[in-house]
Amino acid sequence: MKQIPQDRDQEIFDGTAYYYLKYRGQYSDRLIRVLAEACNLDGRGRLLDLGCGTGKLTFPLVNYFEEGIGIDISSDMLQLAESQCELLRKTKLKWIRMSSEEIGPELGTFRLITSGDAFHWMDREKVLNLCFDRLVPGGAIALVGQGHILGNHSLKWQKAVQKVIDKWCGTSSIEGKTPDIPHEVLMERSPFQSIKTGTIKSVRHRDIQSIIGYLYSTSTCNKWRLGTNAPLFERDLHDALKAVDPSGIYEEPVTDYYIIGFKEK
Repeated sequence: MKQIPQDRDQEIFDGTAYYYLKYRGQYSDRLIRVLAEACNLDGRGRLLDLGCGTGKLTFPLVNYFEEGIGIDISSDMLQLAESQCELLRKTKLKWIRMSSEEIGPELGTFRLITSGDAFHWMDREKVLNLCFDRLVPGGAIALVGQGHILGNHSLKWQKAVQKVIDKWCGTSSIEGKTPDIPHEVLMERSPFQSIKTGTIKSVRHRDIQSIIGYLYSTSTCNKWRLGTNAPLFERDLHDALKAVDPSGIYEEPVTDYYIIGFKEK
């Protein structure tokens, strides 16, 4: 893993990498196929994944390229991504610790640049322009995501979890930074053309430990921030969820979304 010096005093996802890898949901196979078909991926060219985390989007997509690079500001995330390369025998992936606002000519050019559930943390207009410069003619940028586990709080168990979060984390949201302008609007204002958007719906089931693990993977409700209150937080979550459904199994609606913009040939 290559490291580029950072200006930030503290990484917002410190201590979350293990939980991110284990409890964040995988992107659907259907989403990966949609990206491959829409961008005419055929094994050629290079992939750049911005805010790659532990590689949940990087790993399934790199199979469509000659080489892939994942960048992130979190060394913890990148170390786990790198260790997975050995387990999965992925030899054409590189990991670099840097922010997306720093990408430049030294990285070379790419056929596809992606960002999975991370674009809202970035200086989006700046990054879109930087990405446009790094793409080959005919290349594309794909912004994808799943939203967060509590969705629109329409289910009883989601409302119960939010009440516990409000008590212990002092926040009304676990999404982190919420964009004031939708990604697709900024994409339309950017140099990218032929913009494609869509959603893919599915359902997953979570147990109580999975819900707690997911919350510990977030920037605003993680175990490091809770400190010595973590056991009390877990107890309250367990009791609140059991009160909703004693089975301990909860249905989570999932919506994968994608926003793809192209650099004309």
